[in-house]
Amino acid sequence: MENVVFQISKLINRVSNEVDPEKQIKLIVDSISDLFSIDVCSLYLLNEKREPTLFATHGLKADHPISLGEGKGLIGRVITSKHLINVANASTEKGYEFIPSTGEQAFKSYCGVPLVRQGESVGGLVVQNRRAEKLSEDYEALLVTLAAHLAAIVPNVMRLKKGRKQLNFRIEGVKGAPGIAVAPVYTLSSASLDQIQVGQCDNVEAELARWKSLKEEVVLSLNEEKALLGQSLGDGSISGIFDAYQMLLLDPALNVLIESEVTSGANILTALKRALYSYADSFRAMEDSYLAARADDLLHLGNKILNIYNGPVDSHVKDLPKTPIILLGSDIGVTDVAIFPTGIVAGIVCMNGSYLSHTAVLANALGIPAVLGIGRNNHFVQGKRIVLDADNACVIQNPSKAICNEYRRAGKKNSKEVEQLKQLKDLPAQTVDGVKIKLMANSGLVNDIKPSVTSGAEGIGLYRTEIPFMTCQAFPTEDEQIQIYSQIFAAFPSKPINMRVLDIGGDKQLPYFPIQDEMNPALGWRGIRFGLDNAHLLLTQIRSMLLSAGTDGQLNILIPMVSAKEQIQSFKKLVCNALEQLEEEGFSVNPPKVGCMIEVPAAISQIPFWAEELDFVSIGSNDLSQYLLSVDRNNARVANLYDPLHPAVVHEVNRAVTNAKAAGLPISLCGELASEPFAVVLLLGMGLSSLSLGAAYLPKIKKLIRMIDSKDAQGVLQQALTLHTTKEIRDCVNGYMETIGWS
Repeated sequence: MENVVFQISKLINRVSNEVDPEKQIKLIVDSISDLFSIDVCSLYLLNEKREPTLFATHGLKADHPISLGEGKGLIGRVITSKHLINVANASTEKGYEFIPSTGEQAFKSYCGVPLVRQGESVGGLVVQNRRAEKLSEDYEALLVTLAAHLAAIVPNVMRLKKGRKQLNFRIEGVKGAPGIAVAPVYTLSSASLDQIQVGQCDNVEAELARWKSLKEEVVLSLNEEKALLGQSLGDGSISGIFDAYQMLLLDPALNVLIESEVTSGANILTALKRALYSYADSFRAMEDSYLAARADDLLHLGNKILNIYNGPVDSHVKDLPKTPIILLGSDIGVTDVAIFPTGIVAGIVCMNGSYLSHTAVLANALGIPAVLGIGRNNHFVQGKRIVLDADNACVIQNPSKAICNEYRRAGKKNSKEVEQLKQLKDLPAQTVDGVKIKLMANSGLVNDIKPSVTSGAEGIGLYRTEIPFMTCQAFPTEDEQIQIYSQIFAAFPSKPINMRVLDIGGDKQLPYFPIQDEMNPALGWRGIRFGLDNAHLLLTQIRSMLLSAGTDGQLNILIPMVSAKEQIQSFKKLVCNALEQLEEEGFSVNPPKVGCMIEVPAAISQIPFWAEELDFVSIGSNDLSQYLLSVDRNNARVANLYDPLHPAVVHEVNRAVTNAKAAGLPISLCGELASEPFAVVLLLGMGLSSLSLGAAYLPKIKKLIRMIDSKDAQGVLQQALTLHTTKEIRDCVNGYMETIGWS
């Protein structure tokens, strides 16, 4: 039995990693038959008419699709009732339907279990034997367990299989950069880390020397491509991506891990895969979506190293297309785009990646539409035309001529709108009735700064300082922090910079200082709790911020995850200590303004009691929403329950604004709410006058603000506060959006 459990685990992984839908479903039924020593295994999925359809089988005759009527047959009962049927003789059961063409009459026993996904039946899994005996309870339990796993995998199989020939077949993804493109697909031919097979090395010293040489080759390649793109684009945000890759490559902690694997006997590719996967898993597990996106950067760097190790692939660098193409690959980065002449890459489609990955930063900087995270189970034909609709985060395969023409028209309209939005850069974000809104940018990497400046941001509303800490082998020194922070102040002279102090713990672990043995990390030793317990680290960071700002920079310091007044008071003592130390050392710096993040729901009611200790507050809408709804938006199982316009979120954000105003505290909001047009109407109705959002969304939100009358927004808010569901709130705001001509 233990061996069967192990084999099931392997099967799930193999099915998940199989790219071809045909092979995927064949693998399921064949492997289950072998595992259970069973004569027949069949997979049924519901078609568009909700009819159980025999989609794959091992043991039955099925030369053509076989569908039963809705709810018909034993499998219909299983699917409709969402309850298993395990009997010794199927033909005597109520509802049994015999289909002669399958040869099913030779099999007596029957055990069918439902495939249920997000509460809805999507199909069923059936095993049958010639012997007239029920499946044992142990195997019945294993089949139920297996079905629960497969329910998350197989519903897309039918869709993907049909999609290869289906006209205007739509594949959902994540928006990396806005825009539309209609062009042939150009698939990058490159090796990937997941293709590496485990191997041993014969000579540890030689393997370590090969790793050192390989690093030098990669650094040289990165520098060459950085120079190439720098000449053609002169974009600081692009060079920043190369710098980040080099920082990851040369990270001592990562190198120690790789060298340790080699010393233990692994060859360099196995060591590289294990080390990068370990690092990437740590980042991907983090709740902070910005930090989770660094996992994609690590894996892209790994693919880059692997391709250099394997040597040049001729098809990848010669016979490049002369007309615009849509670039497709598992991971696409600067190094991939660099080989194409300017103007050839009309769009980017990635199987992996997120809207915060370096691929998204690259695409936004280059003005290339991009859709990321479409998954691997999609079939693209080299040179065949597709539609990339990044505005709606989708790709359309086999587009009809009419669809292509429609998207081309939309693309031209988009281009005009982008040019119009550029003209808003130096205009104020001011409502129709004259209320001015300060629009600032969120940031976390130095290469985010250039897009923030060019988009017209009035400063940095949230600068996350975790990255330097997470990519070092030890806590970064004061000088290392100053080197980074100074670039932010240089980019925004005489404009406010809100720097959040180190926010680690929970899902944000430092490789050299892991926080372990916490039953509930999300509620554990994190944010300011960690900082105050490590006051020496916090003091060094405060000093670094003060020295970076000097006497010219407008430094505002944000305290994360505050839940008690004592935390604010203790933090302010550290600020006073830092100011006193720097004065004694002969440095001239200005005292910063101190504010706190409103992320913990308990903080909302405490704003009036904290007011005397603070200069301002900032609502962290992402974390606040997740805590209020108890939903991890990065967890696919419950992500559908997360909506920033949930009535509870709207009410609590409004209460925070009301409390802050009553206490005389300036209040701003950072997070996804600030880039959600429907939410912005409500935020203006609440009286918020400062928003911080991603640079890519800033021009569009400025355009919206200039169309809104603040008094109308107040009326929409009052109506929304009486509504009970997210849909009702969205419909309410949508009605107003239509009256002002927003589309």
